[in-house]
Amino acid sequence: MRDQTIQYGTRYERAQVFMIDVTAEETGDEIYNKCVYTPELTVKARSLVLATGAMGRAGNPLPGEKEYLGQGVSYCATCDGAFYRDAAVAVYGITTEAIEEAMYLTKFASVVYWITSLCISKDTAGGLERNKVLDQDLLEQLLAKDNVVHMERTKLVEVLGDMSGVNGVRIKKPDAEDEEILEVEGAFIYGAGGGSKPITDFCQSKVDLDENGGVIVDENMKTSVDGVYAIGDIRNTDYKQVVVAAADGCIAAMAVEKFLNNRKMVKVDWIHK
Repeated sequence: MRDQTIQYGTRYERAQVFMIDVTAEETGDEIYNKCVYTPELTVKARSLVLATGAMGRAGNPLPGEKEYLGQGVSYCATCDGAFYRDAAVAVYGITTEAIEEAMYLTKFASVVYWITSLCISKDTAGGLERNKVLDQDLLEQLLAKDNVVHMERTKLVEVLGDMSGVNGVRIKKPDAEDEEILEVEGAFIYGAGGGSKPITDFCQSKVDLDENGGVIVDENMKTSVDGVYAIGDIRNTDYKQVVVAAADGCIAAMAVEKFLNNRKMVKVDWIHK
């Protein structure tokens, strides 16, 4: 899908967005008045579509989790995994989501510490028995990876870091007197039951949000700001499916075309008669 868009002239950049501006007053530009800021580059445009999704995290944050969110703490391996190429990372959680995310991180990280507070297996008369709630095939694939270190019955106590971001996690094993520090550059945390908090920290109140943190849009996916649209899980609807996000994207694309060409109506490819 990415290759197809690039073939049609799309420029693809992988970077972490920390802020946006969406008005001429903020950017000082009457035409290209939408700005996206990243450490590597600044993108200026006439229109902007927000499609950052939602985070898989629920429950009370761990010490250091909120402080280093976006600076080493993440809830999305597919979003941030490539930033940790040849680095050590920790994944905390005993859900299938955590296993899937840890599996994805093995493509990039030098070592993935998978930390689970409970045992996922036990010795029985019939041999080793795995936790039947988890995806067995995926579990076996993860544990077979050479760069995965599974730490059972281990509690993640705190995320550690400094001005440059996460540099470790503090863990505690029940049979150990002292806590232990793992040197990692990333901490991917997945609570039981997952979560659906929209990723909107970079917006900094530039667009209106609902009481649950989702970006408010109209039927054309337009936000509270002209020329700014939002699609997918960032809207925080009850229908969190890929096909819904794709439909949102189609609607937004047609609305953007209407906006850029100052049309009164959406241009359609055909008309039913």
